[in-house]
Amino acid sequence: MSERNHWRSEVEELVTALEGTLGDLPYDPTPNHLYVATDLYSLDSETPFTGSIDQQIYQRARHANMQVVPPAEELAQRLHDHGITVALNSFRHGRRVVGVMGGHHLRRGSEPFARAVELGAALAQAGVCVATGGGPGAMEAANLGAASSALTPDERSALIAELATAPSFYDDPDAFVGVGLAVAARIADPTPNLAVPTWFYGHEPSNTFATALAKYFGNSEREDGLLAISTGGIVFVPGGPGTIQEIFQDAAQNAYSTYGPPSPMIFLAPEDDPEYWHSNGVMGTLDNAFVDHHGDRRPGWDLIQTVSSIEAAVAAVS
Repeated sequence: MSERNHWRSEVEELVTALEGTLGDLPYDPTPNHLYVATDLYSLDSETPFTGSIDQQIYQRARHANMQVVPPAEELAQRLHDHGITVALNSFRHGRRVVGVMGGHHLRRGSEPFARAVELGAALAQAGVCVATGGGPGAMEAANLGAASSALTPDERSALIAELATAPSFYDDPDAFVGVGLAVAARIADPTPNLAVPTWFYGHEPSNTFATALAKYFGNSEREDGLLAISTGGIVFVPGGPGTIQEIFQDAAQNAYSTYGPPSPMIFLAPEDDPEYWHSNGVMGTLDNAFVDHHGDRRPGWDLIQTVSSIEAAVAAVS
């Protein structure tokens, strides 16, 4: 028996033992592929989100994570996340990944949402694989734009208008996911793109427009990994505390060359506020952070840019 087959046999024995302890799991603890939206949600259900497999998994993870996680449950989740990482590495092989990071709060149909859609489309048209954190808002918009990059801007606008009939997840989560599934189903031959969501934030839906979803239980592994695989760079659009965290986590990866050479950090300002990233303190803080104790610039400082147009953002990572 080969070493790999021996390892697989041992894992299968371990999974059997775990299932004997934990009962029927709503997830496969040894996945060998990434998810698609229809693995998590149902097109035929009146409750495509609240009645989904995704929410069964979240409720189990939420229960486990509200206390000390039982060792068997934690092991099952870690096995799952390892399988997802292996599948993710296979997916990104030969692809140049560029991340889009921004707020989850953008409402469908708003101008910032539509702009993030066009950003995702332009990046995909430039030949890169768009990756996001997989949630709603700017993340959904960028995945939608990437998936529909072969369509015309008018055709994408029509998709956005249909999505806007359920503008916010917080109003009606089932309607929100339902219309997302319906719109995604109408995009013929979507351009491959990636989302890396987590059940840690499972009260929010993973968006339906990524052709591959690397969904994790562990948020720290997911957060660090998403930034690490975006070796083509990251385009940041306005967001809240989560986006600020990603900015400085990415900055640390670049400054210390944690995962190889630094990659571009591109800050796309709102059209009506070109000084946004300066006035909110981000650029000033980065300026200080990229100076070492000798007064020299740390690696990656020369790859930081603020831009005001989608075209400039795409050019900076192309």
